[in-house]
Parts: sequence; structure tokens; C-alpha cells
Amino acid sequence: MSSPAGRDEVNQIYLDGPLTIIARAAGYIWFVPPPTHWPNVPEWGAGAPTAAATTEEKASAWPISGSEMLVARIKTSARLKKPLDSAVDLAPVHGLLAASGVLLLGSALRLYGLDRQSAWADEITTLLITDPALTFAQFWHLVLSDVHPPLYYLLLRYWSAVMGQSDVTARLPSAIFGVLTVAAAAFVKPLPAPGRLAFMALLAVSPGAIEYAQEARSYSLLLLFSTVVTSACLGFVGNPMYDRAAVWAIVALAVAGILGSYTHYFGFLLAVGAGMVAVWASRGRQRRAKHAGLALSAIVASFIPWIIYHSHYMSDGARTAGWIADFPLSGTISWFLRLFLGGRAPAAALVLFVGVALATRHFRHFALHDPAMHVGSSLALLALGSAVLVSLHTPILTSRNLIIVLPLLYLMMAALVAYAVSRWRALAAACFGVQLLLMSQALGWYYTAQTKEQWRESASFILGQPDCAEGRIYVFGDTANYRYLVGKSRPRLKLIAIPPDRAATTRIEPPGGDCRVILWAADLSPSEFEQLLSTLHLQHSCMRVTAFYWAFVVTHDAGDAGDLVCGSEPISGVD
Repeated sequence: MSSPAGRDEVNQIYLDGPLTIIARAAGYIWFVPPPTHWPNVPEWGAGAPTAAATTEEKASAWPISGSEMLVARIKTSARLKKPLDSAVDLAPVHGLLAASGVLLLGSALRLYGLDRQSAWADEITTLLITDPALTFAQFWHLVLSDVHPPLYYLLLRYWSAVMGQSDVTARLPSAIFGVLTVAAAAFVKPLPAPGRLAFMALLAVSPGAIEYAQEARSYSLLLLFSTVVTSACLGFVGNPMYDRAAVWAIVALAVAGILGSYTHYFGFLLAVGAGMVAVWASRGRQRRAKHAGLALSAIVASFIPWIIYHSHYMSDGARTAGWIADFPLSGTISWFLRLFLGGRAPAAALVLFVGVALATRHFRHFALHDPAMHVGSSLALLALGSAVLVSLHTPILTSRNLIIVLPLLYLMMAALVAYAVSRWRALAAACFGVQLLLMSQALGWYYTAQTKEQWRESASFILGQPDCAEGRIYVFGDTANYRYLVGKSRPRLKLIAIPPDRAATTRIEPPGGDCRVILWAADLSPSEFEQLLSTLHLQHSCMRVTAFYWAFVVTHDAGDAGDLVCGSEPISGVD
């Protein structure tokens, strides 16, 4: 069947889908015009506009899920100096170079300083759970005790079996997931070419995306699946004709939604929200609604059994997450703002740019009808609203859990950039460059500041003590992290736990054996450690404390054998 005339304009905006991207050379992802021949679309039907109809009549006759999104998009493009998808006159090779440059930048930011800081408490938990020396039964028991689903732990267990365990090898998969997240932004359709490049750049310099790409936790993988779910939802909702691109988009949404759910429970909230948005956008279109409903059902049906199963085992993990209830809301907001934009200055710049754009009538019309704006805002509100509802029963709302909305917020920013570049060209590009520079300022602090307690350095200090091969060492808190760091090297060292709620009744005995280390404590601030010493009644005249960042080792100097300390020194060396 020959295609109706006039559909080329809409094809330029919407239907350059995933199959077309795969079929073309990499550079043509960005700036090659769409094909002139259209595939047969079964849902086009007898009511399609004829070749003799005007462009406006064709636009108004097309089925678009009961909304005027398509017509508004075409009219908006007509008002612009250039259509949205050709707003930047770059050859394909230039588009490829620009995308490659952004990807290289994102890769460098994620790999630089990967091993600069010690693994902190949560990362050591990851190393404990994924230790390949454990049997699968032991591994699975630890997984069930944690608050997170198993996918990330499974991947890292097999990775550790091949690559071994260290801070850097444990973080490398997260860095790879972070690079893939930036690359995934290149395939977000129907976002115009300038918008896709802006989306990549925002993810590349995102402080939150970089931070979690350098941490041995599941958040970088969660961000990758969140980006794919966001892209797939936009690809489905923003495609008014139900062609192969829309089919692939809804399949990708279902698959990424299931994988994201098994990575993190917030991934499930996002996946369900994306499925609901797809179903809502398909109302009145029976075939689209059926496939969107199947995708949503697949996500829910595949994950609900795990929730029921896991709920019987994760009491320990739920207990350790009790701090969420006491964390102030203002702190959560401030922390998320840092992850999102890097601080208040880039946030103020973004508010200024959006305010200027909203002052123009054309942008208000664009924002009300653009699919990226609709998907980003509605899905972010759904994800946040569902998290708030769950938090009324069990507190789960933290800044790092909310990284699932980062791709949605960056998507809306990218759509704004695409619109602005089409109207104001160099001025808009300059403003976006300023925004990126302001966001990047936070990275200087991230790459220089000490933020993670130095478990690794304090363990190395103990292992470096002469003749410290056996004897007792008191440790503050659960012994698991301490044992992981020194137990394999010094199996005859006896680590005695000091429970936080029973420190006042704990009596520190003189060191036995040949080890002079009395006390090892980590994940404590200097003031908290001083309080611990007072609680333990370590007030003898001489005591040597070696301080690291939020980690401390107390050793016994020469003196009366009955004394624990000799030559008390103030705690120093803390950044």
C-alpha cells in the first residue's frame, strides 16, 4: 500500500525508531533524514487522509490516542525557524563525533579516581554478600537478609569469581553500567537530535550518576534500567502510529522494567508507573492498549511473587534501614539536589532559563503538548507519589533511591534544550553550556573530598602491626565487616564485638597474645568516637589513637602490664 501523502513531516518527528537506528550507520542516528517510503500500518485503516487533503486536515484526521499531541507538535515545528529535528546543521560525521565525545567524557569521569577512597560500610556489605568463597546457599541466605532484590548481587558474584575481590574490581561493573547509561541516551526517540545530545551530556556530567557509577552498589545498574524504561516509554507514547518502532519500545519497556524491578524496589515503582503511562496514552486505540496492558501485566506478574517470598526474610535489612525514618526531609531534599544538579547555583540557573522560556507563548504551547514533557512529568509524579504512599507505612524515601527520576528530569531538560536551540540557536547552546559548567563545578569537590570511612586504611594499619598475628581485638558494632578485612589474612585474631547498645557494660581486657591493638572502630565521627572512649572507661594515662577518616585504631604502648594505655594523645589526622 502506498503511504498517504503528507506523512513525511510526522515521520521526521516521530518514527525514526530503534530498528531504523540499528540498520543505519552510527553517525546516521543523529542527522540523516528519515526514509521516504512508509511501511504498511494496519491501524491506519480506511479513515486515513487522502493525498488530496491538506496537511492540516491530515493532521486532524490521524488517530493519536485521543490527544492533540501530534497536531501540536507539527504546528510547533512550523512556528520555529527550523524543524526540531534539523535545528542543527551538522553532517552525520559531526553528529557521531559529538556523541562520541560526550560518551568519552562520561567514561573518563566515571573511571577517574575509581579507587581513590576506601569502600565504605555498604560497599563492604556488597563484598561480603558476593564473596565467591561462599557456597550458593550461604550467598542466597545473605541476599534474602538484605533489603534489595537479587539481580545486582548475582551479577557481581559471578564477576567476583572471575575478577577477584577488591575495591576497584567491585566498582568497575558500576562504572560500566554508568557508561552504558550515557550511551542509552543516544537512542531516545522521538526526542530530536539536539535533545538526544543534550540528554547524553546531562547524564555524562550528572553528579549523582557519577557518584553511584563509582560505588559497589546497585544504584548505577538501577539508573541504567531507569534510563531505558524512560526512553522506551517515550518511544511508545510519542509514536502516534503503531509501527514496529512502537512494538519494540513497549517490549523494551517490559524487559527493562522487569530487570529494573529485580535490581531495586524503586525500579519496580518506576516500571509500574511507566506501564500505567503507556496504558493511559493508548486509550481509545485497542491494539496499542492491549500491548501496553500486557507489558504492565508482565512487569507486575513477574515481580509480585518475589515480593511475597522476600518479605519473609528481610527483617535484618529492614532493621538496618531504620535510619531513614529519623533522617530530616530537608536533608533528603538537599542531598537529592546535589545528586541532580550539583548544588544551588546550577539549580538557580535552571530556574532562570525555564522562567525565561515560559515567558514566551510558543514555549508554553510546546511544553503542554510535547511528549517528552508529558512522559517526564507524569512518570516522575507517579514514581514519587507511590514512594510517598509506601513511606507512610515503611520509610523508604531517600535521595539515592530517588535517582530513578534523574533520567526523567534530564529528559525534560533535554526537550527544553532542543526547543531553545531551534529558536535561539547559539544563545540557547551557550546557556546550556553554562548549565553544564555549573553542574560540573560540584565534581571538583567530589574528586578531592574525603567522604567514605577508611575501612581499608585502618585494616591495613592493623595488618601492618608487628607480631599482630593472634590475640583479641575489640571492635565496635557487628564483626562481619572487620572479619572480612582481616580474617582471611589473620585467622587467629579474635574479634570481640562491642554492641552499640551495650558499650557501657563492656569491660575492655588488656590485650592478649602478641597484638597490641586494643580497639578498632569505624563508621564513627570523631565526636562519636570520643564518646565511645568515655563510655568504655578508657581513661588511663597513656593511650595511642591512630585516626583515619571516620575510622580509629587504639593501640597499647609500653607501660605497666596492668594498664591498657600509656601516653594519651588527642585524636588527630581526621580530615
